[in-house]
Amino acid sequence: MSNKINAEYLIIGSGEVIKNGAVVFEGTKVTYAGESEHAPNADNVKTAVTVMPGMWDCHTHFTGIKSPSLESTVFVNPLEAVIRTTWDVKEMLLSGFTSTREVGGMGIYLNRAISDGIILGPRIYGAGKILSITGGHADIHNLNLDALDVLNHVSGNQLGELVDGVPECYRGVRKQLRSGAEVIKYCASGGVLSEIDHPIHQQFSDEEQKAIVEEASRAQVAVAAHCHGAPGIEAAIKAGVTTIEHGSYLNAELADSMVENGTILVATRYAIEKLFVGAEKMGVPTYAMDKLRGLYDQHREAVKIAIKKGVTIAMGTDMFTTGPDGIFRYGDNALELEYLVDMGMSPSEAIVAATKHSAMTIGKKGVYTGVLEKDFDADLLVLNSNPLNDIKILQNRENITNIVKQGIFVK
Repeated sequence: MSNKINAEYLIIGSGEVIKNGAVVFEGTKVTYAGESEHAPNADNVKTAVTVMPGMWDCHTHFTGIKSPSLESTVFVNPLEAVIRTTWDVKEMLLSGFTSTREVGGMGIYLNRAISDGIILGPRIYGAGKILSITGGHADIHNLNLDALDVLNHVSGNQLGELVDGVPECYRGVRKQLRSGAEVIKYCASGGVLSEIDHPIHQQFSDEEQKAIVEEASRAQVAVAAHCHGAPGIEAAIKAGVTTIEHGSYLNAELADSMVENGTILVATRYAIEKLFVGAEKMGVPTYAMDKLRGLYDQHREAVKIAIKKGVTIAMGTDMFTTGPDGIFRYGDNALELEYLVDMGMSPSEAIVAATKHSAMTIGKKGVYTGVLEKDFDADLLVLNSNPLNDIKILQNRENITNIVKQGIFVK
């Protein structure tokens, strides 16, 4: 059966808006997107104020943990973690996010269940485990290394895979690809929630980073580099990563380099704002709060620089806890678009960040989603308002009349 939706505003996802437009889809694919007067007939016809592509969140973690600490993963049975995250993925889809890039967590396995129709959720492009140096951001610093190794073999629920030296970096990538990873994630700098490292300091040598990117590239798999500090950002760009995650200490020179190399920034302002405001409620450790205070304002300025310099920016939240009760809550993902607008984007640019640019983070292998074009996946939102007038309307499910994922009405 063919479906046609006529809209006062057809937001293509590339920045183009067609007034009095229409999108037609049959099966899983779009067959027409353009002016309504030229649209073909269809079996089922609807009308709407706005139609736009389904949104992406390019930085998520389906972990099943309730508190924001790497240690928490040790104490959660992986079966329980997966069951908990079924709530998260359902909420995410029903808030208008039809795709997500999960950069460490249970995403690979959740996506298989979603693809089988067992649970409801977005299309997940999972990374498996995050590659980290020993003592790096994805290490659990207060555990004995031998104990951590045993725990990895017993439960397999830890987010990090510790690799040191070029041969181990090759093997680390290959292990994630073997598990079904569709993106590779590594820590090019220290982080906030890890205990002994610092966000500014580079992690992994230049040679190690090049090895990670080289091995992933052989499989046409994109590489995401967690990175706050300038030294790590510079090294990651030179290594050829697809995306820089966070980018807190990005400067004008590095922004120019990102533009020149086509490197995408996933800013994740959501996590920084939520942690900063809700640290006491979430029990964020003192060492993490000290680091967060140090980069809170700096991160905002870095994203402003990236916007002004024309860096390609994709939307990501960095949600990593589960359930409805924490300050991170799947279903609130669209709040990141408001933050992007507050930092200097127009509503149209923020929507492009959450659609076309986000689909680009999968890299050379490519995905046919993120824009409304012929032969692309029929992932789209039907809205009763126009988010180009107020980006905040995307945060309210009452404004989403229908959600279509790969041609199926899930709402």
